[in-house]
Amino acid sequence: MHFKPSAILLLSTTIILSACASKHPGERRGAPEGPEMDPGRMEQMVSRYIERWDYNNDGAATCDDINVSRSRLFRLLDEDKDGLLASGEYRHAKFEDKSFLFFDFIRVDANGDSRVSVEELVAVPNSQFLAADKDHDCRISPQEAVGAMHDMQMGKRPADPGKASKRGERVDRRPRDQ
Repeated sequence: MHFKPSAILLLSTTIILSACASKHPGERRGAPEGPEMDPGRMEQMVSRYIERWDYNNDGAATCDDINVSRSRLFRLLDEDKDGLLASGEYRHAKFEDKSFLFFDFIRVDANGDSRVSVEELVAVPNSQFLAADKDHDCRISPQEAVGAMHDMQMGKRPADPGKASKRGERVDRRPRDQ
């Protein structure tokens, strides 16, 4: 019995790919799930995650905290202290907050006056916060913090915050009245 080399190559490639294929796409193979985390340790990690966003020290991570953070960033970037950012001042924003990688100066300058006001800077969505705030209530709950930490561990990155949501509409990210 004589086989052509291309037939053997095709057959062996098919066998190897079949062996490597997962029944569930996207599922990681070979790495066993770790043991359940101690609840005290989990609570500590969630607390640290929320503290990372809690700029007004009220014990919660909210959109108001992002606004405080952005106002502080504006003051830091405004080198000439004129209350507006020129493009040269704005270009440093992406080094302080990775969300600004998605938003160039022209996009942030909503009124087109070639300057960025504090209101325009604060209006830029924070991609990491928005990715964690799954229910879009402008508050990261402990469950959302756990989910965000899991996503980070699995290497999931936040989507471009300027794009439309899954349902096709843009999501309003302003704080809601409580």
